Amino acid sequence: MRDLGVIYLNHDMPDSAGWYARSYGALSEKLHLWNGKALSLSMQAVILADENKLEEGLAMDLAAIGFAQKSGVTKALANIYNNTAVLYDRSGDYTAALDFYFRALAAYEALKDTDLVAMANGNIAEIYNQIKDYKSAYNYALKGIFLARQIGEAVRTSALINLADALINMGHYDTALVVLGEDWDICERQNYRASEIPILINMNYSYVGLGHYDLIKPIADKLMQLALSVNNLDGQCYAYIGLKYYYLAKKDYKRAEQATLEAIGIAQRSASIVLLREAYKEAANVETARGDQKRFGYYERLSDSLDDQILSDKVLKNTKDIEGKYALGKKQAQIDALNEQRNNQQLRLKQRTMTIWGLTGLMLAVILAGILYYRNYQNKKRLLIARALLQENRILELEKEKLLLATQAVLQGQMDERTRLAKDLHDGLGSILSSAKSSFSQIKDNLVITGQDANAFERSMRILDMSIGELRRVAHNMMPEALMKFGLDTALRDFCQSVGQSGALRLTYQSYDINEASIPPIKAAAVYRIVQELVNNVIRHAQAARALVQLIREGDTLSITVEDNGKGFDKDILASSDGMGFLNLHNRVAYLNGKMDIQTSPGNGTTVNIEITNVLS
Repeated sequence: MRDLGVIYLNHDMPDSAGWYARSYGALSEKLHLWNGKALSLSMQAVILADENKLEEGLAMDLAAIGFAQKSGVTKALANIYNNTAVLYDRSGDYTAALDFYFRALAAYEALKDTDLVAMANGNIAEIYNQIKDYKSAYNYALKGIFLARQIGEAVRTSALINLADALINMGHYDTALVVLGEDWDICERQNYRASEIPILINMNYSYVGLGHYDLIKPIADKLMQLALSVNNLDGQCYAYIGLKYYYLAKKDYKRAEQATLEAIGIAQRSASIVLLREAYKEAANVETARGDQKRFGYYERLSDSLDDQILSDKVLKNTKDIEGKYALGKKQAQIDALNEQRNNQQLRLKQRTMTIWGLTGLMLAVILAGILYYRNYQNKKRLLIARALLQENRILELEKEKLLLATQAVLQGQMDERTRLAKDLHDGLGSILSSAKSSFSQIKDNLVITGQDANAFERSMRILDMSIGELRRVAHNMMPEALMKFGLDTALRDFCQSVGQSGALRLTYQSYDINEASIPPIKAAAVYRIVQELVNNVIRHAQAARALVQLIREGDTLSITVEDNGKGFDKDILASSDGMGFLNLHNRVAYLNGKMDIQTSPGNGTTVNIEITNVLS
C-alpha cells in the first residue's frame, strides 16, 4: 500500500495517493509499526502542501517526526526531516528549513549514505540561494554534485538547478547554461517534465544576463505551455517575467506592463513571498523604463518589504548559527569518539596488567620465560601509554579547532554585519541625503532668498554637507570600500595616508609581496582590523610623533610590524587587562593561527610583531 501510494503521488494523482497513505497508516497504527505510521503522515503532509495547505502539512510532518523517533529507524527520521524542511521552505520560513535540512544531513552522514548526503547538500544550496547567500549555495551545490559523481550515481537535477541558480546570481551565465544543458539531458532521458520547469526559468535568466533577448520568447512560450499542463504556478509566473524582458527589450512597454501584472496575479494566488517579491521587482523595472517614477516607487516599496521579510537580520543570523551548530556538532562527535577510544584503551591496559600478574604467580618455576614475557608486557604497556598520550594530544587539537571554528563564525558574522550596515548607510541614507541636497540646490536656483534667510539657507547646506561627509566616514570605517574592491594592500595604504593627512600622527606604510588576490577575504579583513586596532592604540595612548606599519609576505607566511616612538608601557598590565580592544586583537590573531610578540617598556616606545602562517589557505 505504501509503494502504491508513492506511485500515485509521483503521477499527480493525489486522491488515490491520499487514500493509500491513510490506509497503510491506520494498519501500521493497529500493528504498532511506528515507522509505517510516520511515513503515512509524511506522505499526507506532501499532499496537503501540494494543495497549498502548508500549515496543515507542517502539523502532519511534525507529528510524523514523533512517530519516527519512536520507531528508532534513522533513515525514516532523516527522510521526514528532509520533507519537513521542504514545507518550511515553501512557507518562507528559511531558518526552520535550514535547521531541518542540516538535521537530515547529519543523519545521512551517520548512515554513511553518500547518495542522500549529496541530495541534502543540494537542498541546503537551494535555501542559501533563496536568502541570496550565493557563495554558500555554490559550495553546497558543488559538494552534492561531486559526491554523486564520486559514487557513480546519477546527479540529481535539483543539485544542478541550484548550482546554475548560484552561477547566474554570481554573473557566470555561460557556465550556468552548460550546467542547465546537462540537467535538460537528464530530464529528457528520465521523462521528468516537472523538473524541466526550473531549467527553462534559469535559461531565460541566463539569456537576459548575456543580452540574447531574441532567445527569451520561445523559451518563455515553452515554459508557459509546460507549466499550464502540470498546473505549476511558479512556472507560469516566470514565463510572464521572461515575456516582460522580451517586450522591454523591444520597447513594447504596454505588453511588458501587462506581462508583469499577470505575473503579480499568479504570485498572489501561489502565496509564495519569494515569487511575489520577484514579480513586484520586475514591475518596478518596467515602470523605470516607462519613466513613471510614482509607480516605480510603489512597486519598489512592495518588493523591498518582502525582501526585508525574507532577508531579515534574524533570518541571516539564525542560518549562520544553524550552520555553525552543525559544524561544531561534527567536531564534538569526533572528540567524543576519541574520548571513548581512550577510555577503552585504559580499560584494556588495566585488564592486561591484572592478567600478567596472575600468570607471573603461576609461572614462578619458569623464571626465564616469565622474565621474557614481562619484558614483552612492558613494551606493550609503553606502546599503549604512548597511544593514549597521542589520543590526548589529538583531543586537545580538536578542542582548539572547535574554539577557532567558533571564533571564525563570530568574525565572519562581524564582517558580514559591517558590510551590510556600511552598504545600507552608503546606498540608503547616503542616497537620501544626496537627493535632499540636490532638491535644496534646485530650490535655491528657482527662488529668490534674501537677507537673514539666505544666511540660514547657506548654514543648512553646510550642515547637510557635513552630514554627508560624516556618513561616508562612518560607512568607510565599518567596511572600507578599498578593502572590498581593491584588497588588503590598497586598503591599508589608504588608511595610513588618511591618518597621516589628519595630522594626528606621522605614519609610514611599507609592504612587500602582498598580492591582492592571494589572501582570502575574511583573513584580509581580520588583518586590516588588527592593523587598524594597533594604529588606533598608538594614537590614543602612545603620545607618539611617528609610527611605522610594515607588512611582509614570504611564501605562506605574513609578518606584521607596528612600531612607534611613544611613551611605551609596562607589559605586565596586559596579563590583567580585560579591555575589549586587547581581547579582540588576541582573538583575531588566534583565529589567523598567528603569534604576537610585544616589545615595550616605559619611555622606550612600542614594537608589536605578529607572524601569521598559512595565510593563503
